[in-house]
Amino acid sequence: MKLRKMIEMFRAFRAGAPLGDVAVLKLDAFSGPSKEISNKLEALRGYAPDQSLPVLRELRAGTLGREYVRFLDLNMLEPLAISPAMKERFRASPYVLRYTTTHDLHHVLTGFDTGLAGEAGVIGFNVGQGSAPIGRAMLWVVRIVYSILSPTQAREIWHNVRVGLRLGEEAELVIAEPIESFFEEPLARIREKLGIPDPAEAGVLPSRRSVLGDILYSRKKAP
Repeated sequence: MKLRKMIEMFRAFRAGAPLGDVAVLKLDAFSGPSKEISNKLEALRGYAPDQSLPVLRELRAGTLGREYVRFLDLNMLEPLAISPAMKERFRASPYVLRYTTTHDLHHVLTGFDTGLAGEAGVIGFNVGQGSAPIGRAMLWVVRIVYSILSPTQAREIWHNVRVGLRLGEEAELVIAEPIESFFEEPLARIREKLGIPDPAEAGVLPSRRSVLGDILYSRKKAP
């Protein structure tokens, strides 16, 4: 972890920067991606399309875009907005942009929800992909800490991490795909293309309600 960059992230947060900018700076403060991941992302340099939720709501039911906006609405979330200045700053380093902007799409594609067990599953998925800012050793820490925060769903947390790891290892590298260009296609077809099974078949478990989880992952839009 780079202390100077973490300080910059905290200053941006306190100054009221967009949450997407804060997330990008936080990710940049950790060690960068492997050379293999960086090479796979070369084709996406500068690819950071804006998302129009009203347009996505008009898509056919079952399409990736419609399911994505349904996921956001269900969880009262807004997309992680990244300012034009931040997009330009990291134009040549697409990893932090792609990892940040596709986070919610990882939930949609894998079927993990936004509770602690769901977030643990998505972290496991990205570790399995080799694209997470943490490795397998830190994933054990995530399992333990999340289980301490919510003991009643420790089983779901550990289970989803295992499922996420397996899915991530078997799937195509999601952050290296121009996912936003697939919004009009059926979600089932995109899962098949990426090698991600249906959540029920994969064994994804729902999270239990957790007040601490709501606080930790609070990104809810104003009513």
